[in-house]
This record gives sequence, structure tokens and C-alpha cells, in this order.
Amino acid sequence: MNDADRASFVGGYTKVLANAWSDESFRQRLKDDPEPALAENGLEIPAGSTVTIVDSVAGDASLDEQVDLWEQGQKSGNYRLYVPSEPQVDTSELSESELEAVAGGDTYCCCCSPFCSCT
Repeated sequence: MNDADRASFVGGYTKVLANAWSDESFRQRLKDDPEPALAENGLEIPAGSTVTIVDSVAGDASLDEQVDLWEQGQKSGNYRLYVPSEPQVDTSELSESELEAVAGGDTYCCCCSPFCSCT
């Protein structure tokens, strides 16, 4: 994956995480019908592919691991996306505008957590 594709994926993935953590209806749509929910956030899944949303992650999942899984999905058509049920950082310290910036795709680094977008 080149740098531009990685940045695009990380931006979309960050939006998915922020939306899943702040909007229960989005989280449910992501579980029930992930392709359109991901597309809303810039992550297009080719027709005929499968998507598995993983909400419990054991060990030291990292952004690099998620990028690798996304690349594997692009090759195999079987995508796995880590979307933990709760943020790996304390988002209560973020202002409403900071949360909106993340959800809106602005570059804001709030961590670094295992799902940090600071790369």
C-alpha cells in the first residue's frame, strides 16, 4: 500500500472508530450491514467481498496490523476490521469540536492507542 492509500485508509478507519464510539445507531448499522456504513466513511468494499467487524481485540492490536489486514482483504476479498466496543483512550478529555474533527476527517491525534491514526 502506498503512502496515499495508507493515509486514505487511516482517515476512513479513524472516522469509523469515532462514529462507532459516539453513535450507537452507526455501530449497529456497522454490525448489521458493514459495507454501506464503511462506504459512508470512505472505505469502499468491492462487491462480492465479505466484511467481519471484530469488536474484541486481544493482545497488542496496532494500526499497522489493521493496515495489514485491510491489504489482505484487498487481495482475498475477506476483510477484517477491528472496531473495539470502547475507545482505547479516554475520549472524555476531548472537546466536542475535537471529536467532530476526528469524525469529520480532520487530522487530530488524541493518543497514542493501539488504534492511533498518528502514522
